[in-house]
Amino acid sequence: MIVERLVVGPYQTNCYIMGNEETSSAWIIDPGADGQLIIDRITQRNLTPVAILLTHTHWDHITAVGTLITKWPELEILVSEQEASSLSYEHVKQVCFDKSFLQMYDKELQMLPKATGFLSDGQYLQDSHLLVMLTPGHTKGGVCLYHEEGQFMFTGDTLFAGSIGRTDLDGGSYSEIIASCNRLLKLPGEVQVLPGHGPTSTIKDEYSNPFL
Repeated sequence: MIVERLVVGPYQTNCYIMGNEETSSAWIIDPGADGQLIIDRITQRNLTPVAILLTHTHWDHITAVGTLITKWPELEILVSEQEASSLSYEHVKQVCFDKSFLQMYDKELQMLPKATGFLSDGQYLQDSHLLVMLTPGHTKGGVCLYHEEGQFMFTGDTLFAGSIGRTDLDGGSYSEIIASCNRLLKLPGEVQVLPGHGPTSTIKDEYSNPFL
């Protein structure tokens, strides 16, 4: 299994490309910006993308979705049902406090499509072998994606190396994110934490997370 991190956009968002070398299939997690860069890397690896998986719908995690759909119109776009209505240009304009970001990426944000399907807690995605874990707190419908066989997990903005996601934005809840992170810490200690920003970690390392 290939897992490549691309740091994209002004928020230095971690976009991940997860590829299956046997089937040449790929999944794109949180394409926050720089759509052409993501396209180039997938093409260079001779992978065929199957779906875009969104841990949540904050603007710095979704901005390149429209660009990718223009390149690959058959891509699935999967997000939790609680967040599906937030995947829109109108919603981003309403909630995004970063006016310079809106100006810079206005064209791309106008291309945002609707989700094609939902991610729900406990759902096992057969093709990617990812388990969906609903982890509210940073947003109402945030999810983490756990690959048990590979012992890694995409945590979005729920759990970072030595930190947790902010809870002061729309839909945020401190008590919920603490509960969500404590749920993640029940996973095996060797599981790699692949967060939405910053360096990787492990569940074991996060036992000493000062926020938890």
